[in-house]
Amino acid sequence: MKTAVLVIAHGSRLKAANEDLYGIVRWLRAAGRWDVVEPCFLQFEEPNLAQAVERAVIQGANKLVLVPFLLFPGNHLQRDIPEEVDALRKKYPQAEISLTRHLGIDERLAQMVIERVEETLGDGTIRTSRVLHPNEIETESFRIIDTLLDLTPFPESHRPVIKRVVHTTGDPDFAGTLVFHPEAVSSGLEAIRRGRNVFTDVNMVKTGVDRKRLASFGGEVICRVASPNIRKKAEEEGKTRASTAIRASAPALSGGIVAIGNAPTALRETIRLVEEGRTRPALIVGIPVGFVGAAESKSELEKQSIPYITNRGTKGGSAVAAAIVNALLRMA
Repeated sequence: MKTAVLVIAHGSRLKAANEDLYGIVRWLRAAGRWDVVEPCFLQFEEPNLAQAVERAVIQGANKLVLVPFLLFPGNHLQRDIPEEVDALRKKYPQAEISLTRHLGIDERLAQMVIERVEETLGDGTIRTSRVLHPNEIETESFRIIDTLLDLTPFPESHRPVIKRVVHTTGDPDFAGTLVFHPEAVSSGLEAIRRGRNVFTDVNMVKTGVDRKRLASFGGEVICRVASPNIRKKAEEEGKTRASTAIRASAPALSGGIVAIGNAPTALRETIRLVEEGRTRPALIVGIPVGFVGAAESKSELEKQSIPYITNRGTKGGSAVAAAIVNALLRMA
């Protein structure tokens, strides 16, 4: 008996919005518990359910388990999926096709909400009535990452950063898109060990950085984006608060680490300040996310001689920028 697991998501017109399902499928494949694991979508993206079932059958699966990766019941769960499953059972009588429950109400989902809230509060404490073993979870996560990635082509000093980003995002594709200046890691480590500060474009990056570990070296995380003076100046000049905060901090950036996870305008402003000779950070972590200006600003950073860590494309975000800094903190 050859078993296939098909994970069904709703689907979106935005390609980037469908990436999460592919990430889940990669994790399930890495677990090695089933012969075949395939993604499928109800709308806007292929493969659809019928195509995924056909793929599984072609691969020799005769026991198919369909998993609706949906939180709440609706027309898709109550009508569309069951009707299509009935039709597929008639089309493939040789295969046993089962449909699981949707994700629904589950204590583990509630626990995830608790963890997300505590992460955002940023006090480093996860309050729960259930005993967690975070070290074991992290160890197992990195073991799975090792099965997914071949890091031998990458410099040894880059590997902890790559693995931390993949661990944070659940997306192994970052291994192929991260770009390091040759002196990026060494310069970042030196800055941390000297007690230099980390400057961020938004508070989400600030929240994600391990401030206690940074403080043990004598540094702190600084984000001025919410300052009333910055807000006022940005409005007067018609610029984003993130870029205004970076320019206002120009002298202090020298020798420190600038971590940009959200705003392409902040990354461009940092580059502009370097080109003007007004500042010289030890390291620029430039990982803004989005479809407007993010990829272009990162491409611009790649042309600089100053140490940097960035990635190509539209992906990125505050969590990625914080993960890179945290990887360096652990290395330091």
